[in-house]
Amino acid sequence: MISLAAGTVLDAGPGATIDAAAAAGYDAAGLRLDADTGPAAAGALRRRADDQGLALLDLEVVRLGPDRGIDEALRLLDLAVVLGARFLLTVSGHPDPADTRAELATLVAAAHGGPTRVGLEFMRFTTVATLAAAVATLDDIGADPADAAVLVDALHLRRSGGSPADVAAVTAVAPGRIGYVQVCDGPATGPGTLDAVADEARHHRLPPGDGDLPLRDLLAATPAGLPVSVEVQSDRLAADLDPTARARVLLDATRRALPGQE
Repeated sequence: MISLAAGTVLDAGPGATIDAAAAAGYDAAGLRLDADTGPAAAGALRRRADDQGLALLDLEVVRLGPDRGIDEALRLLDLAVVLGARFLLTVSGHPDPADTRAELATLVAAAHGGPTRVGLEFMRFTTVATLAAAVATLDDIGADPADAAVLVDALHLRRSGGSPADVAAVTAVAPGRIGYVQVCDGPATGPGTLDAVADEARHHRLPPGDGDLPLRDLLAATPAGLPVSVEVQSDRLAADLDPTARARVLLDATRRALPGQE
């Protein structure tokens, strides 16, 4: 399954994201909803995706933190279930890791037995900064892989000092702990400050195959058939191409860079 990540087409609304993904030939899409989206609107989006033969891979983004209540995270989980999304993308900005674990445990418990898994993403500039920290966090709260998994973003893996070998080590011990991967490309060596790392991730990603990230090795390190989300947040591409054209160019680039992703 290849999915169009919401971050790739942030200038499109959720309905337009579905349309762009379907027109470009993706199997799935990820969505970022408007703040006032309710269950009825989420149901309409699901029908829109169904009508075009498109799955919904993930809903983003839950941002755990001291300035946000857990109720917002639970509301997004409810909407993810209505959408039929496989994952609820979750990050944490809590200064205290104990607060991350506590709120994440609440969210995972609410997801238990449902169709949507919590997808914990690690980023160097968040509280859960590394692959090891993400795995340990889910292990510490006793999260069943059926309820919660780690999202591995190729750029964040590299910028946090991780490698495909680290992903392979997790897969060997707990194959269900990695839920899906996000692909893009970038230089082998990243920016020198956390602010610059965040800016690169949000504005200056490269299409797969245009940089030096070990994308083939990353996919080889994950279980066969794991969903692949194409997340290329690029101001340059957004300026040059509309969402559908951008989605199509990036799907073609992904297929060239990662043979077998047809």
